[in-house]
Amino acid sequence: MKHASLFALALTAVACGNDMTTPSVTSLQMSTTPTSGTVVVPATFPYIVPGGVLLPRGSGLISARVTLTSTRETPHARLSVYLMTGSQPNEYCGQNLNDWPTWDPLYGDFTTTYEVTGFNVYRLPCDVTGIRAVLNTHPNDGLSIPPRADEILAEVTVPVSFRILQ
Repeated sequence: MKHASLFALALTAVACGNDMTTPSVTSLQMSTTPTSGTVVVPATFPYIVPGGVLLPRGSGLISARVTLTSTRETPHARLSVYLMTGSQPNEYCGQNLNDWPTWDPLYGDFTTTYEVTGFNVYRLPCDVTGIRAVLNTHPNDGLSIPPRADEILAEVTVPVSFRILQ
């Protein structure tokens, strides 16, 4: 009887479309440039109050090439990339607000590669210790705060060591 109950449970899961052997998977892989040294921002790049600069998409100064793979469906997803200055999620000096890919919806069995090259840098100089990519479900509400833990689908951080100057 015990085996019959387990068999019935397995049939119910398959009939309902729940494949118990294939979990929802979302993963990110990332490569970055530069990994060390100094990034000198041209004086002609737009100034951001209170002391930062806008790195336009395609500027060639900083890039994060992210490969996303997901078997999970969600109504909305966005890729946030942070120029980290410490180990905590709120310790960053810039993010990709001007180069922010979104998927509405993010379908299952989805793979793509996206290269983020545009960043808002909030202060100069900035010593970048890592680049953090976060695929998240935070709504498009205009706020640039990092996503909450329950909004994160996948994340990866690549350690780097470079300084941004103007």
